[in-house]
Amino acid sequence: MTSDALAVPVPSDAKATLKQLRRTRQRRRLGELDWYDIAYRVYLFALVGLVVVVWVSDTIDGAIGDAVDTQDLLTRGPAIIGLLVVVAFALGLRSGADGGPISVEVADIRHVLLAPISQQSVMLRPIGQRLRAATFAVGLTGAVLGQLIATEVEGSRAAWAAACGAFGAIVGSTFISTAVLSHTLRVPRWVATLVATAVVAWQAFVAWGIWNDSTDGLARIGPGNLAGRLALWGISQRGIDVIAIVVAVAMAAAALALGGRLRLEPLARRGELVSQLRFAATVQDLRTVVQLRRQLRSEVLRTRQWGQRNAPSRPAPQPVTRSRPTPVAEPEKKATTSTPAEAPVRPSPVVVWRRGVRSLRRLPVARLVRITLLAALAGVGGTLAYDSSPLFGLLLLGGLFLLGLECLEPLSQEIDRPDITESFAIERGWIYAHQLVAPAVFLALVSMIGAGVATAIDSSVAIGAFAIAIPMAWAGAMGAVVVTVLDAPTAPKATTLLGTPANAETSFVPPEFAGFSTVLKAMLPVVISAVGTIPVFVARFSSDAASVGRSIVGLTLFITVVVLWVRRRDPWGIKIRTFFEEGRAASS
Repeated sequence: MTSDALAVPVPSDAKATLKQLRRTRQRRRLGELDWYDIAYRVYLFALVGLVVVVWVSDTIDGAIGDAVDTQDLLTRGPAIIGLLVVVAFALGLRSGADGGPISVEVADIRHVLLAPISQQSVMLRPIGQRLRAATFAVGLTGAVLGQLIATEVEGSRAAWAAACGAFGAIVGSTFISTAVLSHTLRVPRWVATLVATAVVAWQAFVAWGIWNDSTDGLARIGPGNLAGRLALWGISQRGIDVIAIVVAVAMAAAALALGGRLRLEPLARRGELVSQLRFAATVQDLRTVVQLRRQLRSEVLRTRQWGQRNAPSRPAPQPVTRSRPTPVAEPEKKATTSTPAEAPVRPSPVVVWRRGVRSLRRLPVARLVRITLLAALAGVGGTLAYDSSPLFGLLLLGGLFLLGLECLEPLSQEIDRPDITESFAIERGWIYAHQLVAPAVFLALVSMIGAGVATAIDSSVAIGAFAIAIPMAWAGAMGAVVVTVLDAPTAPKATTLLGTPANAETSFVPPEFAGFSTVLKAMLPVVISAVGTIPVFVARFSSDAASVGRSIVGLTLFITVVVLWVRRRDPWGIKIRTFFEEGRAASS
């Protein structure tokens, strides 16, 4: 502790002392901020955001299709919208069982949580901050979606923004509250998984029955119906829907009251990982962010491959027998004449592909379930983007990009073990390109899940969905491929185009445009994956087979270019750097 902290008068009350220390720490971290400056930033953000949202809502003509009327929304909407609350509840259960969702810095654990003060008093603020942040973020997202919906259905913009904002706040609060309660109640992981699966399946069954109008009576009652109906208060209001708000508030209050029972060991582990996660997000290291997120969920690869009965065992030791030593012939002397060196070991493509298949066969159950859900999410987003609103293309894009990140485990392991890759006398680009074969086959199989979900939603798109599923999955994964390959270690003696070391902080753009270049670098992989959504929008605006076929041909050429870049990236970089070096040498 520094001298400034010692100069702060220490009150006698422990809670007041904790409050004073946190206030001093916050002031040193953020500096002295003028309230007028903060108010001006909030006002500017709100004004610009509101203008952008209104402009987008008028441009895309809403977020739902014209075929959906008010009666359909009131009848089928609550069960389907309620799935979001139920999914938030399920994710909260799993997060709490894994030690989440609160992260506290290690210094607070050592000096505050171990101090003679109530742990509930210490954890009240972190839990409250997490509740506030999640409630505000998801609530703001809901309000934005309400603005997009208000242009097509009955009700004013303000009513829809308030209703959807309240629903989003319930979703965010449900996730944090459930996670804290699951953590404090010491719910085992298998119990959390079982309960989460059962609740999601219940709500999905109810939503499916209402959508197809195949159920009635008690079969239409789901755990998320009331919260889903609250999102439709922009049209009509029911008093019974307030129960959803009461339940959410009660869960939040229970989470705050039981916050003192959070375990210190998971808090310490999560605090260290979250600090690394924030640093990785600051430097825009997407692969590290994904890996740290998996560590937060305690997700590791299986020691035994799927379909393998027994783990590979070592050969049994042979019994030692005494025998007479046999004479050993002396080795012949080598000729002094020089002989050609032995050919370097070159890995076979079959060996590389086999390594990739073994890597995919070791994926844990949680990863496989997540891959299945992402494929289904992409199928839902593609169908709704085709039938309803182009805005659902964002759902399709997110599903394709994240699906690529989850399925590139062979390439990721190759990138993470450069010592093995560099031991072969061959360009690493050749190995990287061949490590894409196993994920490509896996993505082709997974894409059938998305096509099946799209067919279940709208049977009229069955042929087109299965026709474009595989090229869309491959093209959507190209952004993840670029991110992964760019994370490979820098080649020895590599330089930038300016002649400086590759690891040096050198930029072609002036400092005034550094922020723009950073945003562009972060968005580039997502933009690359967005190419995979082209067939859906082509089919939406021109549904003839010739146009869709041309889009598939374009995706094939695009995939070929990206794979060729992976294969020839290092030689092309050497040639470009050599060209610039020769130019600098000629000008000097």
